[in-house]
Amino acid sequence: MPSSYLVLTNQVLRDFNEVELTSSTFGSSRGVQTTVKDYVNRAISDLLNSELNWPFTRAEGSVDVIAGKDLYSYTSIASTLKYIDYDNVFLKPKNFITNGTYEVSGAASIAGWTTVSGSPAASSKFGNTLLLTSAEATQQIDDLIVGRSYTVLTQTSGATLTLEVGTSSGGSQTKSATLTISSGNEILLTETVFTATATTHFVSFTEAAGSAAFVKLVELSENITSIPLKYISYEEYNDRFRERDTRSSKDKFSEPEFVYTTYNNELGLTPIPKDSNRTIEFDYYVTNTTLSGATDTSIVPDRFEPIIIARAKYYTHMFRSDVQTAQFSLKEYEDGLKRMKVELLNRKDYMRAV
Repeated sequence: MPSSYLVLTNQVLRDFNEVELTSSTFGSSRGVQTTVKDYVNRAISDLLNSELNWPFTRAEGSVDVIAGKDLYSYTSIASTLKYIDYDNVFLKPKNFITNGTYEVSGAASIAGWTTVSGSPAASSKFGNTLLLTSAEATQQIDDLIVGRSYTVLTQTSGATLTLEVGTSSGGSQTKSATLTISSGNEILLTETVFTATATTHFVSFTEAAGSAAFVKLVELSENITSIPLKYISYEEYNDRFRERDTRSSKDKFSEPEFVYTTYNNELGLTPIPKDSNRTIEFDYYVTNTTLSGATDTSIVPDRFEPIIIARAKYYTHMFRSDVQTAQFSLKEYEDGLKRMKVELLNRKDYMRAV
């Protein structure tokens, strides 16, 4: 587990025989204590900026595709985004279920699901689950394409739990697929395939015998394959495709092949998508977040914290005009950084230098 900002700062202060901070004095530090706090942040920044693609800074982002829409904002990650890995951008089948993992604690964890009968509730059994006992819950799914094949993926547990998919809500469903799950006290993974007969369907779970049943996961997606998107610059998009897309009518929309980024930091797709059945999924790298509070932690794995300490000690020695001792801390930092690159990035060009 990564050490807190307080712990990292005190490690440096201790090596210089300075008064250490506490959680209550951390915010009111003065003099060398504040200087060392700044150097810890500077050291973390130096380490993170020494490479673009540290694996522990990698994250996943996604944006649902909307038919007829070519530009997509990623404002939810903009504050932490360093850059997008355009070698790993895909159009994947969209999961049409809202809140199918029940990850939010409390009553909000079943948000998106409508009670048909009984009292569906949140449960902490098997992690976060939807609990049904003599109860039924349903969710409306829109934007399906008539005649297309879809799969409902579920993870459930319970004596008898019925999954229903149909074109009307709740207990009056005209069922497209019905499956009785008898998974006892184990978690059962099940796939149910159906063909959409309307653009709107309902997914329902029913437990009618009075025995507790649990839904851990629900996903609904079209049975289509993932498509890798090719990256092009905004300039290339403007030269090759902008005029075509501007003049495109709805009947000319098709499956996107390329992705680009606008000057407003939006993701663009071309051709313009004709369906709302996919999600743009991409890998990206996060920026450094400056530590502030005593309990803040960095994203650097804890086993590499000695490298941070060595860099902060280098700056502290330089602050004290102890250039000679600073060089020892600098070498410790540089050697540690080389080993870190060999381990995490397989940078064999560093092998001989370590």
